[in-house]
Order: sequence, then C-alpha cells, then structure tokens
Amino acid sequence: MGTTTTMRFRNYEIKPDPTGQVRVSMACVSDEVCTEASGQQSEPEAVSRWAARHMLETGHSQFRRRYSDRVQVEAGEWQ
Repeated sequence: MGTTTTMRFRNYEIKPDPTGQVRVSMACVSDEVCTEASGQQSEPEAVSRWAARHMLETGHSQFRRRYSDRVQVEAGEWQ
C-alpha cells in the first residue's frame, strides 16, 4: 500500500504599496570606530547633504546607502 502526495503551487505578485514611500539612509563605513548615520529620510537629497557634511567634518568618504520601501503581496490562483 503506497501513499500519494498531491502538491499545488500558487503564484504571488509583489507590487509597490501605493501608500508607502521610499526611504533612504546612509551610514559611515570608513572605519570601525565611526558609527554615524543619517537616519531614514524620505528625501534622497537630505541624505546626500548629510554625507557631504560628514565627509567635510571628518574626512570619511565611504558610506553604505540603503533604500527601503513598502510592498504589497497578492496571492494568485492555485496551479
């Protein structure tokens, strides 16, 4: 006597959330001592200005830039 397994698959669609905003942040990674970061901003120009000021004040020139946004996942039909 054997066992039978039926597997079904479902497609999903990932879309930008229409109510969400893209958020941008930068963190200094020039050395292991500096822990300065811009914090999340909705305006990329504000983050760029922060990085320029930080570079002028400290001489640090390497940063990690991150973008984040909200998405909505919608389940499709079963296959």
